[in-house]
Amino acid sequence: MKVSASVLAATLLLGSSGLGLAQTTTQLNSEATKMNNLASTQGETKVVDKISTDFNSFLGADSKAVVSGLRSGTPITLTRTTASPGSTPGTTVNTTTTIAPPTGKMGVGNVYISLALAKQQLSQMGITQPTPEQLQAALTGGTISTGTGAAATSTNLQGILTMRSEQMGWGQIAQKLGFKLGPVISGMKNANQSMTTAAAPNRSGAVTASGQSSGSSESGIVNGSGKSNVGNGHANSGKSGSNNGIVSGSGRTVNGSGHASGRGIVTGSGDAAGGASGVVSASSRGNSGQARGHTK
Repeated sequence: MKVSASVLAATLLLGSSGLGLAQTTTQLNSEATKMNNLASTQGETKVVDKISTDFNSFLGADSKAVVSGLRSGTPITLTRTTASPGSTPGTTVNTTTTIAPPTGKMGVGNVYISLALAKQQLSQMGITQPTPEQLQAALTGGTISTGTGAAATSTNLQGILTMRSEQMGWGQIAQKLGFKLGPVISGMKNANQSMTTAAAPNRSGAVTASGQSSGSSESGIVNGSGKSNVGNGHANSGKSGSNNGIVSGSGRTVNGSGHASGRGIVTGSGDAAGGASGVVSASSRGNSGQARGHTK
């Protein structure tokens, strides 16, 4: 059977499109899993705060409430204050909107994806800071009216969370909306990297000759054997000392708590000359400012 070139090209195009969607969906799920794991290891509050910060320009003061509500699957009540039409200037009216997530409790990764897709959809309609009613329509479905007069239009939205509750995958939802998942993946990846970097321990301490970190914020000097001169002021061939002691070739230090104070100079044998900077010969020992043996 002969197949026309146009049919073959269309088939190949659809096949490559499906492959690309599968790959991006896999990447999206991977980043969502990483975010869920970060919530377990770093704490729920930290991840919720990060997501809220990322969508603050989109949701404004409601960002934390929306993220927390989607995470817990509980109704989200938002209030908008507007000028009361036809009333005395300065008179306002409060309008309350409740968003009930049909998905129930969601992982933090899925919360991020939901809001990223809602942001994309509303941005295409020229809405960068939605009202509670507009956000409700994007998430659970409804009609959004834009423009005025002859340019006024109404758009019916199915709702991202509603589609998700109908067992649609994120790739299917994005495809139906005509979106690419790349921007969502990029945003999640940046958020995950930011939280991972922030949680990494500070490794800025001095490093010994053996490659071990001194593990201290003090300015101790590290000896040639790999022992650091940090900590509580006791120093002797492996114990740590303080106050910028000078360390011998054998690893003994001049510390700041009475064993060998000041800035003594250390003998070739590794014993310290303490006190008022006494200078001790290679064969002599110094102790608290007195130098026994041959002093200079």
